[in-house]
Amino acid sequence: MSDGRHKRRWRNLVLDREYQLVFTLAMVLSAALFMAGLGYLVMHEADVATKTAIQDVEGESLLEPKLAEETIDNLLRRRQVLNLILVGVGLALSGGLFVYGIKMTHHVAGPMYKVSLYCDRLAGGRFAKLGPLRRGDQLVSFYDHFKQAYETVRRRQEADVASLRAAVAAADEDGLAGRSPELAARVEELRELLRGKEASLE
Repeated sequence: MSDGRHKRRWRNLVLDREYQLVFTLAMVLSAALFMAGLGYLVMHEADVATKTAIQDVEGESLLEPKLAEETIDNLLRRRQVLNLILVGVGLALSGGLFVYGIKMTHHVAGPMYKVSLYCDRLAGGRFAKLGPLRRGDQLVSFYDHFKQAYETVRRRQEADVASLRAAVAAADEDGLAGRSPELAARVEELRELLRGKEASLE
């Protein structure tokens, strides 16, 4: 059973590729460079600490050779684990930032996409009712201003429809279409214009 909410698919999250991908990749690359620099420092310090520990073990004459070898192997294994942890954290952070960036920029690209869609409809002479923004969307103030302007244009179209309906009704009541072919043609033009304007409001 549907919960009534629109389910977003990942492919629908990228509405403006140029804006969303450029912004997100810039954020991810910045974080990756920071992590690379930090990782280099940590790995360098770990290398120094591991080499020092190995030298201490090798210089310890009281340790049995087998125990010394096991201790050195353990130090090297821990060094490798640290490397894997650093790489894993870097990859997880980059992936997480990419997903987060796409989702956050979607909240900006979504309203812009909706505005461009309604502008295209206006250009095509259609005045569909505006839908609300989704929860979490940005540019709320901008969208509200656009909505006010759009609704003003739609109300004018509705006023034109009301005027045309009144004119056609008056023409039918007076029987203008039956008086002459010219008047009949004019009344039919009014009907056609009314049908077009009514269709634009659907």
